[in-house]
Amino acid sequence: MSDMKKPLTPVKPTGMELIFLYPCPHCDREVPLIAPSRPAMAQCDACRENFPIVPVDDRTIRYMKVILAGGKAGIDPDFL
Repeated sequence: MSDMKKPLTPVKPTGMELIFLYPCPHCDREVPLIAPSRPAMAQCDACRENFPIVPVDDRTIRYMKVILAGGKAGIDPDFL
């Protein structure tokens, strides 16, 4: 007899991150970075070249996280 497993209940998000896409100046691939709030060097995952990036505003990131309650308010209400 097979081992009967209880169906899993869908899991709700407990946090969130914002991903920004930076075009690589060498190969034009969009490089995803999680909200870089300081000037830095990024490395393209396609051509492996490094390039400097402009940081995003940390206050804006915090604001987005607050208004979406850390991801909890972004849940599709029709799914619940």
